[in-house]
Amino acid sequence: MRLSRQKALLLLLVTAIGCSETTSPKLPATFALVNINGRPLPTYFAATPGFTTEVLSAYVSLQPDGTAFWSETHRDDADVVTSISQTFHYSIVDGRIELSSFGTCLGNCTGTYKGDVSKDALSLVFPNGFVIYNYRLTVNIPVD
Repeated sequence: MRLSRQKALLLLLVTAIGCSETTSPKLPATFALVNINGRPLPTYFAATPGFTTEVLSAYVSLQPDGTAFWSETHRDDADVVTSISQTFHYSIVDGRIELSSFGTCLGNCTGTYKGDVSKDALSLVFPNGFVIYNYRLTVNIPVD
């Protein structure tokens, strides 16, 4: 009987340890874009006739206070390289992440992104529902 209790206690302990591993990233965490819809960088944002903006790089940095900093560098058809950035609120529930703009959108907002997050990967579906940005955890990059 005593041996059965010890086995049960050991099984319970192992199960608790196994279930306590988090799938969320340790914060702060910075993710670097590796592909868009499976196409490695640099790549076009979306297939359109003629030249389209080419995405060169992008980062998402998740902070412990619930803010996320997003930046993207792209090249236009005149070969001009531009970087844009935006700060979001984010929430993570059961491996799902949602990023939404602060306050009222005044022309430079990109909407709400939803996707999946783990301790080493992040995927965000663009608000149009057709473009998926896939990121990998990288070293933390300072946010200005």
